[in-house]
Amino acid sequence: MQKFTSIITLTFPSYPAFDEWFTLTKNYFLKDKKILQFLKENGMTKWTMTKTDDIEPVKTVIVMEYENKKAFDNCQKIFSKFIPNTNVRDMLIKSNLVRGNVIFDQI
Repeated sequence: MQKFTSIITLTFPSYPAFDEWFTLTKNYFLKDKKILQFLKENGMTKWTMTKTDDIEPVKTVIVMEYENKKAFDNCQKIFSKFIPNTNVRDMLIKSNLVRGNVIFDQI
């Protein structure tokens, strides 16, 4: 099966908005080791976040890689629980998503 990737670009109107989102994200996903264990056990192989050097608007690119599409679907259980448990829905964040099978993976 092919690797599956989810790439998310988030644009925040200010650094405080980014900081609030990042703090919520870290507190939800990184404080409970069971969440990371669940993601690994269900096929997530990579999760990186990159913040641009721009002062404002602040942009973040998130790359999540999975063993395959089924692993992506399994891991969504955790992410779908995140939104209702935070006030992220009320934040002014512009997002773009690209999801699909990896067709080239070298170097």
